[in-house]
Amino acid sequence: MGQSQVYNFTLPKASFPVNIGVMADPGQTYNTSVMLDHLRATNPELVLLVGDFTYADEWLTLETRLPDGLKYTYQPKWDTWSRLFQPLLSHVPVIHTNGNHEIEQQPSGVRNTAYNYRFPTPQKSSEAPTTFTGTTKSNPYTNLYYSVELPGVFKSISLTSYSIDQKENGFNKEQEQYKWLEQELKNTDRTKTPWLVVLVHAPWYNTYATHFKENECMRQMYEWLMIKYNVDMMLFGHVHAYERVKPINNYKVDECGPVHITIGDGGNVEGTYKDFIDTVNPRPAYCDNPNSGKQFPSYQPQKCLTYQDGQYCFKQQPDWSAYREPSLVMGIWS
Repeated sequence: MGQSQVYNFTLPKASFPVNIGVMADPGQTYNTSVMLDHLRATNPELVLLVGDFTYADEWLTLETRLPDGLKYTYQPKWDTWSRLFQPLLSHVPVIHTNGNHEIEQQPSGVRNTAYNYRFPTPQKSSEAPTTFTGTTKSNPYTNLYYSVELPGVFKSISLTSYSIDQKENGFNKEQEQYKWLEQELKNTDRTKTPWLVVLVHAPWYNTYATHFKENECMRQMYEWLMIKYNVDMMLFGHVHAYERVKPINNYKVDECGPVHITIGDGGNVEGTYKDFIDTVNPRPAYCDNPNSGKQFPSYQPQKCLTYQDGQYCFKQQPDWSAYREPSLVMGIWS
C-alpha cells in the first residue's frame, strides 16, 4: 500500500519582522481559492484562522446545499477543504479557533468531533495530544482553548464562543476556560512575548445587522481581563465582512483597551454581509423589542442586552468603529 507525500514546514523565526496571515470563515468556493491565492502570494510564515473552516454543516451532498430546517453535516467536505488548503497548510503552521460551523452536534449531544480530530492541540500539558474526542457535557472544553507563544514576538490565545454547557451555565468565572484564561494572562511575560493577541470567533463589537450583539454575554464576562492584562489585539470572524474597532472598553474608546478586528469573509458559501445596523431598512424587529431574544441563534442561547444612549441598536456608525467594509477579506500582520 502506497504512502502519501511527506510535507514539512519551518516555524517563524523568534524575532521581528515576521509575516503572519489572518483569515476567517473561508469555506470552499471559488472566492475561497481567490483569497488563498492572495494569501499565499504574501508568503506568510504563520496563519491565524479564526474559525468556521469548511461549512460542511451546510451541505447535503458534495454539490447539494442543505435544505432549510434540516440538520446534517456532510463530512467529505472536510476532505475537499483540506485538499483546497493543502498547498498552504502543508508548508505553513496554523493557529486556529473553532466557530459555530465546527459544532456539528450529533444526536448523542457530542460536538466538535471532526474539528477536534483534525485540528488537535496540546491539552493541559506541553505534550502532543494522544486522544481525540468531541466535546461533551462532562468534558465541555476539549481542544477549544489554548495558547501558543512565538518567543520574542507574540503570544496567541484561542478561546471558544461556544461551550456545550453555555445554555445551562452561561459565561461565568467558575468555568474551566475562564479560570484558565485568567491564569494564562497573569503568567504572560511581556518581555518574552511583547505582543498579546486573542482569537475569538464571534465579535464582541459589531455594527452589521447580522450577528448583532450576539456574543454580548462573553464580552461582559471576559472584557475586563483584556483590559487588566493589556491585550493588544483581538481577532474575530463570524460576521462575513471587515470591521476595525479602535481601542475599546465597554462601548467607549479607551487607549487601554485592545484593537478589535473582524475579518470574517474568507470566501464562504453564505456570501458577504452588506447591511449595517444603523442603515438597514427595514430595521430588525429586535431593535425595538430586544427582549424577544430573536437575535440570538440556537448555538448562542444566552440573552445579554446592553443599551447605548438608551438604544439597543445604533442609529449611526459609533465613534469606536474606525472602518467597515462589506468585502471578501484576508489580512497580513507584519
